[in-house]
Amino acid sequence: MKTGTIILIVVLALCVCCCITHRRVIKALIRHEPMPKAPKWHCWVKKENRRA
Repeated sequence: MKTGTIILIVVLALCVCCCITHRRVIKALIRHEPMPKAPKWHCWVKKENRRA
């Protein structure tokens, strides 16, 4: 395999992982729904916007 092909595969795999991880947020954006609460460990998000 050429280096360019390997880099492309890695970038695409990372994009798929990102989409899977943020699927609830993406769904909320598409459906114009309120943003879901962030996980508890997201310390940069205000406490009222995090899950318990």
